[in-house]
Amino acid sequence: MFTLRPGDGPEEGKSDEHPVVLEGVQAVDFERLLALFYPRDVLTGDLTTLEHWTSVLALATKWEFEAHRALAIDRLSRLGSPADRIVLARAYDIPNWLEEAYYHLCVREEALTLEEGLKLGMEDVIVLAELRQRIRAHGLSWGYQLHEGTVRNTIRQKLNAQQ
Repeated sequence: MFTLRPGDGPEEGKSDEHPVVLEGVQAVDFERLLALFYPRDVLTGDLTTLEHWTSVLALATKWEFEAHRALAIDRLSRLGSPADRIVLARAYDIPNWLEEAYYHLCVREEALTLEEGLKLGMEDVIVLAELRQRIRAHGLSWGYQLHEGTVRNTIRQKLNAQQ
């Protein structure tokens, strides 16, 4: 669009036959970003799901829209499960989500579900299994559950070792 001199070819964006092409951007993601600027519902906004806000986060990160990125991170922190937050933290460089998400997955009674494992990938599943085993083994050997600070420190050490 910006590399052509006027009159050198069809003008991008002037018609449906010659749209402005945004390389690597899906139309649905762009529509969701635009929903922030032009919402149908001004009071509550149009974006309500994890998928909606992930689209906004992806494009806000790509185009360095810091305020929109911060808003997407805030909304996703409330919408996403711990497994979702780990995946998003790794994909969009949100390191402060990792410890909290790992903590919730490590201290809960239930094992990871198949869906969570597939979402996280092999490396995170193995790290979580190791951390859960270590946390439970220490608790059993001492006859009590480990203190939250000790659990968080164990997770922090593991995450720092991965970097």
